[in-house]
Amino acid sequence: MKFEEIKKYLEGIPHLPPEDAINLYSFILESKPSRILELGFDHGVSTLYMAAALDEVGGGTLITIDNHYAKNSNPSIYQLMALTNLEKYVIPIFANRSYTWELKKLIEKNTNDNEKELFDFCFIDGAHNWETDGFAFYLVDKLLKEDSFILFDDVKWNYKNSKNIPEEIIKYMGDDELEECHVELILKLLVNTHPNYLIERIDDRWAWARKIGDNQNLKKIDFDKIYEKNSLKNDLKKIIKKILKF
Repeated sequence: MKFEEIKKYLEGIPHLPPEDAINLYSFILESKPSRILELGFDHGVSTLYMAAALDEVGGGTLITIDNHYAKNSNPSIYQLMALTNLEKYVIPIFANRSYTWELKKLIEKNTNDNEKELFDFCFIDGAHNWETDGFAFYLVDKLLKEDSFILFDDVKWNYKNSKNIPEEIIKYMGDDELEECHVELILKLLVNTHPNYLIERIDDRWAWARKIGDNQNLKKIDFDKIYEKNSLKNDLKKIIKKILKF
């Protein structure tokens, strides 16, 4: 499905505006992943943009996981799947509490089966906090092929400046935990220090990290100079060129 067509269905629904969605859609179009993993979908807008790109390239599967509260989103992912007629590409999973337990199940299946089912791309856009997404990064690593990407959303998000956070979630947090940008911490302290990952690009919203093979001499990001002025569109083209070399 062409981008302008899927945009007509999804524009105005939270939480991915078309100006960002086009970059995600274009990435799928160029890299042609056969299996995508998404953590956090809410209404399913990012899910359906990716499903539309899979439809455009001729196939693929997208497993997307959120907690059970997403069933009450209006519109729901099921409504958007039916509206766009893209159901055949998407497998929604509703976790009782956290997608980390669902990732455990996928890892367990790979451990028990003779043939592993690995993903070509992962989009993490769920909890945005240190303990859930920090752990999720290591779990996703076990499910991701080499030379594939993890895309992290909401790099500069924090609890202090976010609206409608339930009191029971934040009442025991200290000021530092409320003010820190948790996804940025994960990138800085976990991804950037991991021997098999290279952060290809980072800005205020998104960070693209590529999983590479062992024993490569990686040039790690200087976190004092990470927020470049270049547009995401230009950087995305560089990322795609690197992908297509492999």
